[in-house]
Amino acid sequence: MPLDQPPTNRPGERPLALARSSREIFQRRLGDVVRLCAAHSPAAIAAFEREVGEAHDELLSTHSDDDFGQASELTASRLTLMGDDDLELDIRMRSVGSRLREAGGRALSRCQARYLTLFGWSASNEGDEPLGPEVICLGLWALCREAARSLEEALALLDRIEERLQQQLPLIYREIDDFLASQGVEAAPAARVQQKADAGMAVVPSLRQTASSGQTSSSTLQDFVRQQAAGEPIVAPSRFSVDGSSPASNPTLDAAAMVMLNHLLTRLSALEARTPAVEGTAKVAAVAAGLRSRDLDLPAGRPEAITIDTLALIFEAMFESNELPDAIRAALGSLQIPVLKVALVDPDLLASDAHPARLLLNGIGHAALGLPRSAPSGHPLCERLCQLAATARAALAQQPVDLGVPLADLAALIGERERTIRLAAEPYIQIVRTHEGQRYATQLATTWLRTSLARTRSAEVASFLERFWVRVMIAAGAGDGPQGERWQQHGRTADDLIWSVLPKQGPDERKRLAGMASSLLKRIADGLDEVGVTAAERRPFLDQLFELQTAALRNQPAAAPAAAAAPRELPATKSDDLIGDRGNAPQVLESGGRQVRYLGGAASDRTVQAAAAADWRVGEWLRFRLPDATPLCGLCCSQDPAGATVLLFNPDWSYAVATHRSFLGRQIATGEAQIASRVGLFDAAAERALRRLSGR
Repeated sequence: MPLDQPPTNRPGERPLALARSSREIFQRRLGDVVRLCAAHSPAAIAAFEREVGEAHDELLSTHSDDDFGQASELTASRLTLMGDDDLELDIRMRSVGSRLREAGGRALSRCQARYLTLFGWSASNEGDEPLGPEVICLGLWALCREAARSLEEALALLDRIEERLQQQLPLIYREIDDFLASQGVEAAPAARVQQKADAGMAVVPSLRQTASSGQTSSSTLQDFVRQQAAGEPIVAPSRFSVDGSSPASNPTLDAAAMVMLNHLLTRLSALEARTPAVEGTAKVAAVAAGLRSRDLDLPAGRPEAITIDTLALIFEAMFESNELPDAIRAALGSLQIPVLKVALVDPDLLASDAHPARLLLNGIGHAALGLPRSAPSGHPLCERLCQLAATARAALAQQPVDLGVPLADLAALIGERERTIRLAAEPYIQIVRTHEGQRYATQLATTWLRTSLARTRSAEVASFLERFWVRVMIAAGAGDGPQGERWQQHGRTADDLIWSVLPKQGPDERKRLAGMASSLLKRIADGLDEVGVTAAERRPFLDQLFELQTAALRNQPAAAPAAAAAPRELPATKSDDLIGDRGNAPQVLESGGRQVRYLGGAASDRTVQAAAAADWRVGEWLRFRLPDATPLCGLCCSQDPAGATVLLFNPDWSYAVATHRSFLGRQIATGEAQIASRVGLFDAAAERALRRLSGR
């Protein structure tokens, strides 16, 4: 049914008009992508756009909350038009659809959530989205039928198109999402994608799909808990507080559930009372991690039992972190039972990334970034985090639970620590800037020297420029760069020196030389003084210079450069390349008792995942490896946009690390490195727990 004929169960012109506009954006942008890969076949492109539009409208018109899955079946029926020899293409097309769903991620979810609001739908099935990847695949089927003469051509065409679609699809969905948002269409607050499952079987959504769609692993864990509980919900958070008491305003409370939960919370409180306070020992973590529902005599399959076992897996995953010192693991272990009590009465802890208890655990992990695994309990940061965990533990025991103070203290601690680290890194940053300024100036001066030697006819002048004056130019370039007054002045001095020994053809030239001779000697002396050339070193050339200028006044040619010692071979340079492939080998820079491990960055590295390399910012923690495979975690304290040099520092190191950002970008692209400050401790542990629960 076309969109200009409103579905009988969805009256209203405005929703249809907005859906029509969204469909046009969808068709047009997808068509632009496909056009780049199948420009030879306008008819095939038209067929693709037409099929996408018709499939969108058909799914929109047949969507029904009362007969869920009807649209998916309709989509499948359109695919049955293929012949028996298209089985391989069908397999490939389904794989393409799955990967496009991952690429669409959160942007696709938000578009569908706005459609739910726009048309008043309560939920939607995967495969039933009018803007979903299944619709794109229907268009691709039409495209292949029109543009490909064989299976091989079709598969090759799909490969080309899929690569571009994966890049552009998030942008297309964001454009549609922004359009609907500009029209006042809100995203459904609790939109769900229903999953098809066999009766009695729990379905754990794909981790990759979960991550790409913007859901957190813990949200999936909550779904897993509900599914494992066979539909039996955990007691609503509004019914109980952490101590098991219930509001007096709810007389219809299930008495049996209340007694059971009270009993469970009492046992947990007793166990918590026997758990030692945080004193820098990992035994706390080991004891807490061993807590299972069977230890509390809970029947298997109960929601509370599943919650306890799920949280146990999450805490186990946190304790297994190779980066956390024992003292921090002990601090986390002391919080397991208090957090578990919160999770039993507030299932949102497993779903909301803004839940205060989750923010607390993620914050402790963030605050501990960069601590050496061997850090003792007496380490100042370990002591402060253990004290903060004790404060949080006390807050979790109060009613109502209020983590505002410990969270504020934690944020202040993180900010204070990172400001202190960046301040301590300043001397190391200056070492790198001085080194790169010197190297850049050397490149500029080397280029200048090549040009100057090409104009020099005197072997003595050529030798002087190469031995001494290039050092003057390096110093000038390091100070103010090639536009600075010193560079310009010393460059003119060298030009005058080269000219002064050339034969003078007339009285005007001889007069000019006679007038500049004394000032030229003074300028030469001033430049040599700047770089510390001694009187003994400069005297032989100055004596020769008098003779050369005398010969020039008499119009006598100077000796050819070949008569003197030939200048040494100079390295090739690129004056606009601050981090060149030469002269940039890994080395140790030292100054004032401080060391910087300066890692080179090859040009070939710079083309690797440039987007990933530029993704972090100053103030973020990065885990990476040195060329010798030593793992490190440091704070990005400086990133020079011109030279592209990143400086990482950690006060627990005895040095800083400076490298081209491509070095880190390559490691991030291959999974050897990560932006550690963007990985929540609880969130990462929840993902690992989900893998275990789902048998992955």
